[in-house]
Amino acid sequence: MKHTHKFLGGLMILAIVGVMFALPSDMTAPAGVTGRSATGSAVTSQEVPGLEQWVSEPVAPTLTQAVRDLPAFEVKPQLDREINPRLSTNDNLDPDFRVKSGIDPLLAIQEAAPEASADGFDTPIFNFDGEGYQFLNPPDTNGDVGANHYIQMINATVVSIYNKNTGALIQRFDLTTLGGCTTGSGDPVVLYDQLADRWFLSEFGPGSSLCVLISQTADPQGAYYSYQFNTPSFPDYPKYGVWPDAYYATANESSPSALALDRVKMLAGQPATAQRFTAPSLSGFPFQALTPADLDGLVPPPAGAPGIIMRHRDTEVHGPAGHPGEDFLEMWAFHVDWATPANSTFTQLPDIAVAEFSSDLCGLSSFSCIPQPGTSTELDPLREVIMFRLAYRNFGDHQALVGNFVTDVNGNDLAGVRWFELTSPPATSWSLYQEGTYSPDSTNRWMGAIAMDGSGNIALGYNVSDATSVYPGIRYVGRLVSDPLGTMPQGEYTLVDGTASNGSNRYGDYSDMVIDPIDDCTFWFTGEYNTSSQWSTRIGAFRFDACGSTDFAMDVVPDSLQICAPADATYAVNTVPVGGFTGDVSLAAIGNPGSAAFSPNPVTPPGSSALVISGAGAGTYSFDVVGTSVITPSLVHTETVGLDVVGAAPAAPVLTSPANGAINIGLMPTFMWNAAAGASSYSIEVATDAAFTNVVASASGLAGTSWVSNVTLNTTTTYFWRVWAENACGTGAYSATWSFTTQAGPGDCAPGSTPNILFSDDFESGASGWTTPGGIGANTWALGAGVSGTPHSGSFVYHADDVNTVSEQFLVSPAVALPTGQNPVTLKFWNYQEIEDGGASCYDGGLLEVSTNGGGSWTQVPDGDLLTDPYDGPIDSGFSNPRAGDLAWCGDPQPWLNSIVDVSAYAGQTVQFRWVMATDSSVSHPGWDVDDVLVQSCVVPTAVTLSSVDASATQSPMPLAGLPLGAVAAAGMAGAALAAGYVSRRRNR
Repeated sequence: MKHTHKFLGGLMILAIVGVMFALPSDMTAPAGVTGRSATGSAVTSQEVPGLEQWVSEPVAPTLTQAVRDLPAFEVKPQLDREINPRLSTNDNLDPDFRVKSGIDPLLAIQEAAPEASADGFDTPIFNFDGEGYQFLNPPDTNGDVGANHYIQMINATVVSIYNKNTGALIQRFDLTTLGGCTTGSGDPVVLYDQLADRWFLSEFGPGSSLCVLISQTADPQGAYYSYQFNTPSFPDYPKYGVWPDAYYATANESSPSALALDRVKMLAGQPATAQRFTAPSLSGFPFQALTPADLDGLVPPPAGAPGIIMRHRDTEVHGPAGHPGEDFLEMWAFHVDWATPANSTFTQLPDIAVAEFSSDLCGLSSFSCIPQPGTSTELDPLREVIMFRLAYRNFGDHQALVGNFVTDVNGNDLAGVRWFELTSPPATSWSLYQEGTYSPDSTNRWMGAIAMDGSGNIALGYNVSDATSVYPGIRYVGRLVSDPLGTMPQGEYTLVDGTASNGSNRYGDYSDMVIDPIDDCTFWFTGEYNTSSQWSTRIGAFRFDACGSTDFAMDVVPDSLQICAPADATYAVNTVPVGGFTGDVSLAAIGNPGSAAFSPNPVTPPGSSALVISGAGAGTYSFDVVGTSVITPSLVHTETVGLDVVGAAPAAPVLTSPANGAINIGLMPTFMWNAAAGASSYSIEVATDAAFTNVVASASGLAGTSWVSNVTLNTTTTYFWRVWAENACGTGAYSATWSFTTQAGPGDCAPGSTPNILFSDDFESGASGWTTPGGIGANTWALGAGVSGTPHSGSFVYHADDVNTVSEQFLVSPAVALPTGQNPVTLKFWNYQEIEDGGASCYDGGLLEVSTNGGGSWTQVPDGDLLTDPYDGPIDSGFSNPRAGDLAWCGDPQPWLNSIVDVSAYAGQTVQFRWVMATDSSVSHPGWDVDDVLVQSCVVPTAVTLSSVDASATQSPMPLAGLPLGAVAAAGMAGAALAAGYVSRRRNR
């Protein structure tokens, strides 16, 4: 039955479309990458190592605009989709291969754990909803906490900045609006780099690349350095860790990969490189990725310590044979040498034996395993990876790593969380200190995230669900450093209960547990849960009373300030008690210019004092704010702050790029200018006129001397731009006004040529020479409002029904004479499609033909001449469609789209165009609308004199290469050469 074929085909297309949504629009999947399901047979021996090294070219960053200047966030409704399916990069698995185990050997240890201690750990400090459903699955929920903020990121890509002291939302924004290499393509990660007091944001970049943004300052609402690191193949499921010498990353590529990004260069906003090694693939998993260690606490690893990369190995699944009672954690030491990359090494360390665990959760490749009440939809177990984050901490006398992954605890697909702690004395090897499995009942627990506080206590958060009464929700559990090894006796506590089942099987793909860097005690967790079939996210914070020694924390805001002399400078000195601290803190300023006064002084934590600096002369200064416990004078904290005193508004900036009069500029250009003396920030405007009455793009508060346009400019359009600087004394003068012309788009006339309209019809005056000759079946082409109900313009379109009988329906244009020597010649028409598609093919379809002999014969316009809207696929041959096998359009639906067709091949001839609707023997759809048909050529002036160039428009001396195109032509360059060059155009397919 055709309906059965279409239903099965639809399921296949949903899977394919899910993968396509994961990939940026300009990315081609690497050879050998398929859907997650794989074929082949399972093997039990380890694959041959593939330790290939790859070093990137230096990547120069762009400086984005400030987050605080972004437009207000708007949710953009769209079709529900899978944003980032985890790709299958190995084809060595039989999907029916099962390796079942028995009862997890560590459950008995947890069952014997003591009762929970009386502790505030059971009461969250914060517990509130994060971002909600964004028309995609899964959310990939993660977050991190800094000195003053908590940031959550989810797919699509939405960034939410919270005040960590109140839980109040400060700002949320779509990462793509920030500019740089952002794409919104998924797999976001946010990290707080505590050693540098900076923020790290990342998502997929264009093509096969990682887009990484580093905050220019400690303020997450400021500007970011945007780096696009291209990778040899698509870097699926990237995860990151902060380390002193690099930001280490891992990804699921053709082999599991580990990358190092030059952290020192990136923090300085300098060109940076990446180095990459691969690990041997595991048999048994079609999807697999490593996990990097991420630093917690202010004590860095021992000097020169390599980055740490890990994964788990279930020997029954991956081999080697001969280990029936144990499995392994595998570790690599990534030593990176930035000066001499050939000296970098990626060394596998000795395996660490752990208690037997089972990676077989509903098989080794199924996305569906965790049951939910009231539905057959089961959730993704994420069996393949050590979950984000692998948390590292240096206690001085030893180092520690804590991590977790999911395991089948009873051999019947009951998911529990296996967690572990590894330790290493300085300069010695790693060993297993403790491990445990948390699964106290028949409820599934998975999607874990774990961290350790500064006292060695551990918290573990995770999702829960079962088939009868527990909807997807979030719980957490913990252990004190004094608790028996291998146990989590402090809990279990509910962060939020679910009240509905998730509509998609994709869940996660990760959550996040982090530690507050100020008190080194407060855990922050974020994850996914459900109040409806569409997911929600939650953010919670909690801590052990037993954490930390008695102390206080101090933070001065802002850390740098500019004033206009003779004004005063005012800072807020905030203090917070840690570990039961009581008493006052005495404040002092050392090395400050002018005079300093605190109010109040001393201050009682939690509390704030205002620091006022008076009488400072013009100059740039740094000085220390010192806080001392009145009761315990040995408790002292110092913070260095900056002060810039200016005496006048800044000078005008000097523009540098794009050059004045430049042509062929991209549609999201990077604007650059020289620093202006005394400037603290810059503003920019881009307009379509030199008077700036129509400003189309702008930004203010820019910290650097470059900015990427926050809007996509129009093609073949001349724009004007200017920059000015601000400081505490006011706003400086405008720069000179420069202009540039953007690159030509498909069908546009090149700069220096003008459109010649050969034919135009918006159908508002009736048929006007259009005909609808007979074909096969009834011809339904007719003027009306169309299936969309809203014509592209005016009140009328030509519309054809997609009927449920065999038909071939024609709409024929009037004759149009196409000139020679005026290339490109293009046909443009707007169209709306709701035509029955068949997935990779079309059951019914629309296509375009051309005739050069008055309709005596017709030739289909080839796909290569469709500049903006290629055909969707061939028409299916199984149901009597008269155009079976021909390429056709079958958007189902495709909203109004401007189709641009290159018809230069017919120059010098008189042509007619024919739109064809071809249908098969069953199933109707609303049909096809066509509106606003235009045929144009491009005329290049035959003579231009230099006197025609407006010299007054050039506001600074410039070479001939910077002149407008007309002046270049007048200097002896033939316009015909430009026109010929335009014929080499980018194809969409």
